[in-house]
Amino acid sequence: MLIGEKVILRPLKRSDMSKTITWRNDIDVIKQAQLIRFPKSEEMEKEWWDNVLIDKSNRNVYFAVEEKSSSNFIGIIQLNQIDWISGTAVWGFIIGNKEDRGKGYSTEAPRLLFDYAFNILNLRKIFGYPVEYNQATLKMHQKIGNFKQEGKLVKHYYINNEYHDVLILSLFREDFIK
Repeated sequence: MLIGEKVILRPLKRSDMSKTITWRNDIDVIKQAQLIRFPKSEEMEKEWWDNVLIDKSNRNVYFAVEEKSSSNFIGIIQLNQIDWISGTAVWGFIIGNKEDRGKGYSTEAPRLLFDYAFNILNLRKIFGYPVEYNQATLKMHQKIGNFKQEGKLVKHYYINNEYHDVLILSLFREDFIK
């Protein structure tokens, strides 16, 4: 477990699934996190969970984000496509319910994850692909600090009858401030 002032990052539990199916079917979460836009059934969610919980590839790390004071499961944060030779990984993060956003969890949880990635896993670069219209996510990257824009995927993500640009943002170990 990774313990901060407001959140704990812990392993996922099967009982968390009851919340994630709701989040992964919420159109606002889908828009912000660029999730698959098809409805997810309980069976599909169960299959996703089965794959995550038994993944032995050593290429993905998933944590539940738990509010420290209440022990409420409020989100998921992850490293995917870990390339051990290059020392890189893609990161992703969602806070599922609107009422849990804007409370500082979105800066503390990534800082805990990045500290783990850089200082425990010995990765050297974390990168992500936020959609450009997601101002909350862009502000989160600024608060975390020292992310560099390496590029832009122009008109890459389609939703609401429009194509949107997706940024390529990265954080190097030497630029990470704990």
